[in-house]
Amino acid sequence: MSETGRTHTSSLAVLGALLYITARNLDSTGAQGIPASADPAKLSPSDRETLAEVESALTVQLEGSGTSVTSTLAEVAAAVAYVRGRAEVPSLTASRYDKLRKIVLESLGVTSAQGATIWPPTSQTAVQRFGSWNEALKAAGLATNKIGRAKGQLRFDSAAYDKAIAEFLADCESRGTAATYKAYTEYAAEHKGEVPSAAAVRKFYGSWNSALAAVG
Repeated sequence: MSETGRTHTSSLAVLGALLYITARNLDSTGAQGIPASADPAKLSPSDRETLAEVESALTVQLEGSGTSVTSTLAEVAAAVAYVRGRAEVPSLTASRYDKLRKIVLESLGVTSAQGATIWPPTSQTAVQRFGSWNEALKAAGLATNKIGRAKGQLRFDSAAYDKAIAEFLADCESRGTAATYKAYTEYAAEHKGEVPSAAAVRKFYGSWNSALAAVG
């Protein structure tokens, strides 16, 4: 496979990751794997195309690792079927996705590496590919995140601001990236509705540096 193929996760493979991790989120038992009631044979042609792209990503990623591509792909197929078979279309937040993604990577025996393409990709990859987290969910056939704000805008108290910045700093540290205002803008877009916007943070603290100092 070409170097380009090794460093780029296709959009369909990204959607496959969203569906797979959504199924993991729905599995309230917390057990490994997906409920056996799912029937991959009933998947639509588009979902089978998605699985083909996931297979391509896994084939490169798991080469020589000892982890079976066939068994992993079968679990992904069952996951997609499980999600599609739900009476109510499920959804998933970006933060929850990233938490479950780490568990999946551990089960696959994969560790993130700078410059390497890893499946499942990060929520940031989905946002970059589709424009926003909700657009990624929509493309995967999942329900978009609806934040309850019937009256006025969503409000955050001071503790929520401090928590948002603290979690952002922890995220930057784990990614090895700088905690800049621009980076938080992207982070807030990924976690829209869950954290204050970048503009709101700067207004609340007076400046970006003051925000960092407040929780530093």
